[in-house]
Amino acid sequence: MGVFGDSGVVGLEIDTGVIRAVEVRGKNGSARIVAAGQVEIPESAVSDGAVLDVETVSQALKQLWSGAGLGSKNVVLGTFNQSVLMRLINFPKVPKDKLEQALRLQAGEFFPIPLSQMVLDFAVVGEIDGEDGPQYEVLLVAAKKAQLEQSLKAILDSKLKPRIVDATPLALLRTLPEDKLVGTTVIVALSNGLSSLLLSLDGVPRFARVMPVALKQYLSRLGASLMVGSEDAVAATKETGSGDEIFRRWGLSVAAEIRASISYYVKQDNFSEVDRIILSGRGAQVIGLPELLAEDLGVAVELINPVSNVVVSGNLGINWDLEGPNYAVSVGLALRGLEV
Repeated sequence: MGVFGDSGVVGLEIDTGVIRAVEVRGKNGSARIVAAGQVEIPESAVSDGAVLDVETVSQALKQLWSGAGLGSKNVVLGTFNQSVLMRLINFPKVPKDKLEQALRLQAGEFFPIPLSQMVLDFAVVGEIDGEDGPQYEVLLVAAKKAQLEQSLKAILDSKLKPRIVDATPLALLRTLPEDKLVGTTVIVALSNGLSSLLLSLDGVPRFARVMPVALKQYLSRLGASLMVGSEDAVAATKETGSGDEIFRRWGLSVAAEIRASISYYVKQDNFSEVDRIILSGRGAQVIGLPELLAEDLGVAVELINPVSNVVVSGNLGINWDLEGPNYAVSVGLALRGLEV
């Protein structure tokens, strides 16, 4: 049984303008989504992945739990912004029960943050033969405590229980079926206020970064808001010549960021090509974006389907479009709570 099992766990994404949540129960391999929902918040309440207005977010969380029928108070919170750092390192193979202590003692070598000011997590993703003997490949994730405190306070003030904090790019990787993990996969999450990119090789995360492009920029150029339903405004504006030009400029800026990220990784490690790009987040639904990216980058581009590995109870999929990219982060975060 997973960490929470039948008591359920909720994956929580707090984005600029909106909060989304998905509740799952069961265990990995037979997980089922039992509730899902979203609630809008003022754009000023959350910026660049950080909660600025604790009271507003807390009230919105209460409204979301009530309105969406979320039963579990166990929360896996997603986070990824400039204050979250990920490193893939090679570390001498020591007994597993001593690994955490050893990593913490040497954390300062990998991150420019004092250990007292960060939340540190890690996962062993592989083993290699190093020059000095066997080594672990370890994925290190560090987040600044100060950036997390506001988010955690909003959750606690809502009488919820923040059990796990997870990096959102890793959550997205968790939703992919096995065939999408073969080879080199790039997951691009185009959220309202902040976007990210994760590159994985055969299912192992190798590189992640924040991208300075987001849906908010595109909509503001169109004179549209982040309000849910503004996709209609996007579609209508794209019918005009100016709309097409705005769309193309924004889409090519997204392509440029993806290309720059891949090029950076190529310089660090040797690999031949990217097999696929998978788009997530509300920005992935901008009409024509997958086609534009595929043409410009020369790589197959597709939208994420976060429920390929889970069962959706009742009519939830109809009500909330759980097969689309909007809820992918929340689904992946919830699945993290079911891991043993």
